[in-house]
Amino acid sequence: MSGGEMPFGRAIAEGELGGGYDCGRAALARLWAFWGGGKDFDPADRALGETVAARFPQVESLARHRLAFRSRVVRTLVGECGIDQVLVAGVDMPMDDEVHTLAQSVNRSARVVYADADELAMLHAEALFFGDCVGTCGFVKAGLDDPGAVLEGAAATLDLDRPVAVLLVNSLDVLNDPQAVAAVSVLRTVLAAGSYIAFCHLTAEHDRGLAALGSMCAGISPAPPCVRSPAALETFCAGMGVIPPGLVSAPAWRPDPGAWQAPTSVDLWCAVGVLP
Repeated sequence: MSGGEMPFGRAIAEGELGGGYDCGRAALARLWAFWGGGKDFDPADRALGETVAARFPQVESLARHRLAFRSRVVRTLVGECGIDQVLVAGVDMPMDDEVHTLAQSVNRSARVVYADADELAMLHAEALFFGDCVGTCGFVKAGLDDPGAVLEGAAATLDLDRPVAVLLVNSLDVLNDPQAVAAVSVLRTVLAAGSYIAFCHLTAEHDRGLAALGSMCAGISPAPPCVRSPAALETFCAGMGVIPPGLVSAPAWRPDPGAWQAPTSVDLWCAVGVLP
């Protein structure tokens, strides 16, 4: 977090939250923050997060791999592909490297819009827009289950007639099959040629028990995560040119240079497609 931004966490008073916010109900964004080592979550998130992690210890590494993929894909799309507009559909609770910070460290004029239906996530995201982010960031209170509302709101900050990079890092997992296919289809239809859609998604290729994750997280906001096979994830790539290395396990997607070989037994797969 830069010096010009507001502090996070409990600096946001509970009085700012409307009647729709239930602090006794776990939320997926806060669960990912808990599993990833963040600090912004409620007791209900901790309780459920600890229960899930005890049964599926790899969920904590999945959270870290998800954030690492997000960082690499932002650097790739903004730094290498020249994209200067980013739409994040599905907001993370504050972590070390926020999307706007990453994007604007590469291109200071990059514009970033965060979209989410979760009220607490919205307040955190709005807190990010103080200081240097004013005028270059926006927030839309809508989830990927309503892609039209997401795009309509994003158009207040982004020029949708020009290429946009859309990050679906934690949002497809919570949609059922028709919703997920429809959301990606709307994005492909509305976005300009040269736009990118990047996604990562839970699978159960190595730990078949992860299929039970949804039932363990029943009742969370916005919905419990589901797993899909890599073959099923290929449907999200339809109509796009998938950039190398294709649909792969998250650590294998353009890993940072290093001495260690990227692990392959990770139940999180990802891909980045470009619209023709």
